[in-house]
Amino acid sequence: MHPAELAILLHRALEVRLAALQALLATEGWAEAEEPLHQVRVSARRLGAVLDLVDAEAYPGHKGQRRALKRLVDVLGLPRELDVHATRLDQHRRAAPNPGQGAVLEHLLERVDRARAKARRAMHNELGELRLPDLAKLLEVPSLPAPFQHASLQEAAWACLEPRAAAALGDLATLAAQEDAPALHKARVRIKKLRYAVEALEGAFAAAPEAVLRDLKILQTALGEHHDLASLEALLWEEEGQLRARGRDLLAGGVLELLGGVAEARRTAFERFTAAAAGQDSASFARAVRPALGLPPPEASPR
Repeated sequence: MHPAELAILLHRALEVRLAALQALLATEGWAEAEEPLHQVRVSARRLGAVLDLVDAEAYPGHKGQRRALKRLVDVLGLPRELDVHATRLDQHRRAAPNPGQGAVLEHLLERVDRARAKARRAMHNELGELRLPDLAKLLEVPSLPAPFQHASLQEAAWACLEPRAAAALGDLATLAAQEDAPALHKARVRIKKLRYAVEALEGAFAAAPEAVLRDLKILQTALGEHHDLASLEALLWEEEGQLRARGRDLLAGGVLELLGGVAEARRTAFERFTAAAAGQDSASFARAVRPALGLPPPEASPR
């Protein structure tokens, strides 16, 4: 059970994030346009991050609400990814150095557009079946079956952040040593959750943790760019193989040429991540966050 001050702080964060998601979901046609769909997905994740911080036992229906929000995020995932691919390919098409490469990119865009249409049809079917519980019930006064524990708001906030920082930042050095796209994507999700947790707990800080949030955003952005490029690269390799198998060698060669640029951009994104990850670990997070909370700095590890 959280101390009273932290429980109130998190409940207020819940109110703000729930209101933001409800407003987006109430916007007509949000699932049809790229940016509103993206904003709904981000907003659902922000709300989910706060639900991960509150005492689940204190909120009736918490488990079902959390599961439904995760399902909403997952349902919107593929359409969002294909939107990103289409945007990148269209940027390449506009900058195509010759008509041949432009034709290759138009072919790829047609394929992605077909996949987008299919993904959106499936998304609408799943959204029709997805019955989000009454989200407003999250704002009901939570039940308190046991007394609040005695701890300061700042100590309680740090107790929430410490394990999340260890999970998000503990293996950055290993990840930076060798490029592993699936592992890097998982790291991005953990870092995003840590950033959202810090944002939700900002009211506990004596000084705004702007530098901490900035560093987390830099890591998240570099890893997001890497993920987008790695998934686009995989799509292009698949298309190149299918074209070769059908004897469309000219188109396949154009895709292969494009692949070189995408792979180079992906390596550059990884290099940006490795540069941003230097010196970032759970210990450095503690050294920055604990004083910002008004807590003593962490004790130095014995030599």
